[in-house]
Amino acid sequence: MIIHEAESRLKDLLADAARNGDYPTVVRIAAWARTIHELGNTPNATASTLGTDHPPIKATSQLRKRGSQHSKSVPAPRSKEIEYPRFFRRKDELIRMAWSKREKKEYQHKAPYTVLRALASAMMERGAGGRVFSTDELLPVRGLADGSEVPNYQAYVGIALLKQTGLIDQHGRSGYSIPRLTEFENAVESVWKQLPPH
Repeated sequence: MIIHEAESRLKDLLADAARNGDYPTVVRIAAWARTIHELGNTPNATASTLGTDHPPIKATSQLRKRGSQHSKSVPAPRSKEIEYPRFFRRKDELIRMAWSKREKKEYQHKAPYTVLRALASAMMERGAGGRVFSTDELLPVRGLADGSEVPNYQAYVGIALLKQTGLIDQHGRSGYSIPRLTEFENAVESVWKQLPPH
């Protein structure tokens, strides 16, 4: 299918851009890939989803059958699947949008940009020399200004963004590493500036 081929090609381009340190392009390609993915996932193609980051979609045939049994109108199903998590910028806040399988609705976590910078600083310290570091070593993150403890959920918002954009690599349960340490600080700022507004 053309859409799936396009999505696969965009994923290859995304990986190439991350390897080359072209982080503004990483953010743009990730947005394109998400759009293509949404176009290629119709209700007929996805009757259910796995994991907590994807909204469930009911097949059109199920809704038609239900409509024939009841006189009340049936709400239209989602026309496409939305890829989660999604990241946005609102003034000086990083927004992570995800899907709650239990609540069947979107939810969001927020973290100030200062937390993302503090997280990046802590990662550079622990990841020096290509070292793999665990979240137990990384958390809690301390604020750059006053050294106060950052809530862990805010740090995880930043970790998720850095993983999605290829700025950090995950090594199973062992932890994370920074593949391009010398570029890391500037790359984090570049990714932040390229995030779509919310």
